[in-house]
Amino acid sequence: MNYNREHKKVGTHDGRFHADDVMATAILKEIFNIEITRTREESTLEKLDIVYDVGGGKFDHHGMDKIYREDGVPYAACGLIWKEFGERVISTADPSLNVEDVDYLSRYIDRALIEGIDALDNGVNIGETSVPILNISNILSGFNPPWFSKENEDEAFLKAVGLASQVLKNKIRYKLSSVKARESVEKAFNNRYIPQVMVLDKYIPYGEVLQRLDKKQEVLYVIYKDKNNYAAQTVRDSQGEDRKKFPEAWASKRDGELAEVTGVKDAVFCHSGRFIAIAGSFEGIKKMVEIAIGTQEEKSSGALSKFFQKFFTNYKNNINK
Repeated sequence: MNYNREHKKVGTHDGRFHADDVMATAILKEIFNIEITRTREESTLEKLDIVYDVGGGKFDHHGMDKIYREDGVPYAACGLIWKEFGERVISTADPSLNVEDVDYLSRYIDRALIEGIDALDNGVNIGETSVPILNISNILSGFNPPWFSKENEDEAFLKAVGLASQVLKNKIRYKLSSVKARESVEKAFNNRYIPQVMVLDKYIPYGEVLQRLDKKQEVLYVIYKDKNNYAAQTVRDSQGEDRKKFPEAWASKRDGELAEVTGVKDAVFCHSGRFIAIAGSFEGIKKMVEIAIGTQEEKSSGALSKFFQKFFTNYKNNINK
């Protein structure tokens, strides 16, 4: 506990909890030392510093006069708390950030994490996929004790808040790493030895910055140190497709088999999705990339089903975060 933080007595409703009151509590924990009370008793709530998701005040979204985002999604308690305190949370996470970056990160967290929680809590259908996905709202609500359990409800709520806090921290840290990578990516982009290849000293989240810098869409591959090896990753176009995959003959091959087909002695691996390749040395991966640039291939024959094409795209998106 950080005793230098301002102490706040905060309150939300008791009974079954949901993701919005859980995440709202996690947000407040980032900037205050909080003492939480869960109740619906007005006489108790009136004595608290911050009350949310209950009581009809500033941070209760259950009235008829809801506040809406520009895209039409209404705020729930979570979003109202973030709207009030989000920039302070970001500034606390990294005091070196300028005003523009604080605003950018605050808006990103709202869009990437908070808005979805608000939408579901307000009954907004945010779409379904053919494959069921366990979302953060489901996960946090899942901490509620089942009807047959003797578990203390307030203790279960605090467990949910603990997880929500970690999710929030991770999301901020992820985007913060992208902001802090700008200078290194810009330097690497400006120092390319050939237009099609950007080289990084180590993996950093380069995608967003590169997309902004590479207006001519010249960069096809990014090389970076990967533990004891060197990796090269394809760059996606504005539609999310690889600008140029590695050669089809390399797919799924590794070690000696890949070395034979590429002519690169220390070739290690090429993913079946052909978006990442690995070699034992910088010279090796550089050679593989140069071969890939010069390889002319017909467009995909469509042998992969749409399911696997989507799988590879999602997989690549995850490792590029």
